[in-house]
Amino acid sequence: MTNPFRIAAGEFRRFRGPLPKLALVFVTIVPLLYGAIYLAANWDPYGRLSQLPVAIVNQDQPAEAQGRTITAGADFVTELKSEHTFDWHETDEATAQNGLRDGDYYLVVTVPQDFSADLVSGQTDHPERAGIEIRRNDANGFVIGTITSSAQTKIEQAVDQSAVKSYFDVVFENLSKIKTGLNDAADGAGQLDDGLTKAHTGSGKLAKGSSDLATGAQKLETGAATLSSGLDTASTGASELSDGLATMQDKSAKLADGADQVATGTQQLTDTVLPPLTQLQKSLPQLKKNAQSAGTALNDVADAAAGGTQSISDDLGQADTELARLETKYPELKNDPAFGRLSDRVGSASDRANKIAGAARQQADVVSGITDGVQNNITDLSGSITSAKKDLNQLNKGAHQVATGNHQLNTAIATAATGASSLSDGVDKASTGADKLHTGAKGLSDGADQLKTGSHDLDNALGQLSDGAGTLHDQLTTAAKKVPAVTGDQQDQAAQVLSSPAQVTMHVDNPATYYGRGLAPMFFSIALWVFGITAFLILRPFTGRTLLGRGSAFARQLGSWLPAGLLAVLGGLLTIGTIWLFLGLDPVRPMALIAITVLGAAAFSAVAQFLRMTLGTVGSAIMLVWLIVQLASTGGTYPAAVLPQFFARMNPYMPMTYLIDAFRVTISGGETAHLVRDVIVIGSSLVVALGLGTLTMIKKQRLAVGDLHPPLEPA
Repeated sequence: MTNPFRIAAGEFRRFRGPLPKLALVFVTIVPLLYGAIYLAANWDPYGRLSQLPVAIVNQDQPAEAQGRTITAGADFVTELKSEHTFDWHETDEATAQNGLRDGDYYLVVTVPQDFSADLVSGQTDHPERAGIEIRRNDANGFVIGTITSSAQTKIEQAVDQSAVKSYFDVVFENLSKIKTGLNDAADGAGQLDDGLTKAHTGSGKLAKGSSDLATGAQKLETGAATLSSGLDTASTGASELSDGLATMQDKSAKLADGADQVATGTQQLTDTVLPPLTQLQKSLPQLKKNAQSAGTALNDVADAAAGGTQSISDDLGQADTELARLETKYPELKNDPAFGRLSDRVGSASDRANKIAGAARQQADVVSGITDGVQNNITDLSGSITSAKKDLNQLNKGAHQVATGNHQLNTAIATAATGASSLSDGVDKASTGADKLHTGAKGLSDGADQLKTGSHDLDNALGQLSDGAGTLHDQLTTAAKKVPAVTGDQQDQAAQVLSSPAQVTMHVDNPATYYGRGLAPMFFSIALWVFGITAFLILRPFTGRTLLGRGSAFARQLGSWLPAGLLAVLGGLLTIGTIWLFLGLDPVRPMALIAITVLGAAAFSAVAQFLRMTLGTVGSAIMLVWLIVQLASTGGTYPAAVLPQFFARMNPYMPMTYLIDAFRVTISGGETAHLVRDVIVIGSSLVVALGLGTLTMIKKQRLAVGDLHPPLEPA
């Protein structure tokens, strides 16, 4: 049995009876069930968005603009309903939110109450961006967000166009006002030019005056510096004067006390000396007489003591002579102590009498001289006493005047000290003020310099402004002439164009057109792979007769694969035919689509047959895991560039990658080179799978004793 078709026919003959045949039919339509049912359900979901219930909540309040009532919210809702993009339901906020939560609505579009006011605010000095709130609930289906995301863009575009159109309506309505305003501005610019010319003349004078001011301010700064320095010196002198006067006040107080003491002393001197002087002056005549009497008496005493024969000295001389005669007469008296003492006493008395006499004469001479002097000067002494009394009275009076003057001096010095202290404080303040004056004068000088510079700059700038104002006048006049006078129809047309100045056109190469048509390549590929997993639930990857048969191993391998391959091709063609006929697949390369379907079905079924023949049930498990990996890495829904790095790297090594790409090229169009590459890779997969299956077939032909049933036992 080396004919592959006979091997395949033998496998099909196993299915006898209704149920086995029904199972065979079921395996054949697995690709149709998997691919067609899903694609039929999701072929064109965007084309049925008009059946999607969406709530509209209009809270907008009308606004006034340019004397018109703007109801942008109501107009917006009317416009949405007229487009029938969704199944619109206008309702209130509470009903809309409850419906979104319960799944009755898939979107809630809310127009806020300040929508109209914000739209027309573009015509004011404080424009505000109008807002529309769109809310969805992913608990009702996450994919609905992808489907409805375009609605947000369309709503934003509609709102922006409406706002811009309203703005340009106002702009064009005000063109005549703008033209009038430009003419008025041109006239104003002319007047400004005239005024600036005059201002330029005045600024020249200001520049000259500011130069003079700067010079004067410099002099003021110099004088203020000199004044500040002088007042600093004066402050030091005033402080020293104040200290000196304070010292003088203390000293003058002590001087006043001393003068008081002097006055008291002179008063006491006067009170003490004047009475004796007065008495002395009165006693001078009697003193003169007494002096004369004293002189006479002293002379008499001298004469009595040592004068002639009647004097004491003479008597004592005679007594001494008598004692000497007694001693001579009585020699024994010489040794008598009493006589000796008597003799000595008489001698001593004689000597003393002589001395007294001499002294009396001497004093008599003195008294005589005094008496003569008194007698000669008594008149002068009386005059001197009178003069001394007068001088003493004047001294006493002067001492009291000095005491009074010292008190007055002390009071005056105290007053002067207070004034000097005030002067010192005032000079200090004046010095501080002079410092501030100097600082201010310096600031004034700097400011005057800046004013000088600024005034010159102002003069230059005013000249430039005058030139600019003339140019502005000319340009505004020209601009006013260029402002067009448009009609109402022209305004409407221009506003519509400017509200949407650019039309963006999307050109799609090789368009898929429908959502399901774009997903068909991936689901066709998955369906053929799933067939390989399910087919060998009822088909055998090989039979025992195939192993025991003669002929080439490749022919036997081909015959073992052929039942699954034929059913896979039939199921694949049935799937694309059904989608083509009932959903409008409309491939751009019909024959290539059929060919790639046949090639893909053959390759995937060969891979499944090889794994099942080699590994048994484990091979089917590997097919399932491999399918899951390919779903994540082949780029059926998202391109490989956006996949995680692990799956992106696996993409080129997955056979489904090339079958999906081949289906895309044949259904929607694309590069022929890609299709050729895909055919080569898929065809190579078929050849490799059949080759590996042949090697497995050869290996399995080598039977071991354990492979025989019943096992052979030795005799």
